[in-house]
Amino acid sequence: MRGCSLTAVQKAIASKRITTLADGTIDPERANQEWAKNTFAGQTVNRASGGYQPGFRVAEHSKPPRGGSGLPPLQEAPSPSGDPVVAYLRARAVKTSFEARTAQLEYEERAGKLIQAVRASEYAATFSAIVKDGLMAMPDRMAPMLAAVEDEKAIHRMLVAEVSALLRKVSKAVADAGL
Repeated sequence: MRGCSLTAVQKAIASKRITTLADGTIDPERANQEWAKNTFAGQTVNRASGGYQPGFRVAEHSKPPRGGSGLPPLQEAPSPSGDPVVAYLRARAVKTSFEARTAQLEYEERAGKLIQAVRASEYAATFSAIVKDGLMAMPDRMAPMLAAVEDEKAIHRMLVAEVSALLRKVSKAVADAGL
């Protein structure tokens, strides 16, 4: 019913991707949910399509025997288990995600969108030193000139010129750094 071979179903049962009922039959809805949950995307056509597709042959009775099947309901959040298949699937998903993120970072670095943190720290220290030195030197250099001028507009022009010179110096340092 799912469109896969009997061998695939037997392998899924053997690897515990799907579980059987206590009497050995397969509940089709539970098996479909387990198959979708425990199989990598792209390995099966049915999972990649994303829609529910009826699967597996229905046993003589699709309801669990009286007294329940003994299996927990599928709605519960997956808990860490000792199942090696589940552990492998999780590890592979983590590895694939890490590789994708690493590739994205490498691409952005090569495209010039990112720089290494060490270089960014060096640039920030350089620019901070330029600004600090310029601001600390400004009062000593400007005080005598400003004291001699009584016109407010002239004082304003002198201060604007000094700040503009400092900003040009920072801009030149940024351009020289290639940022």
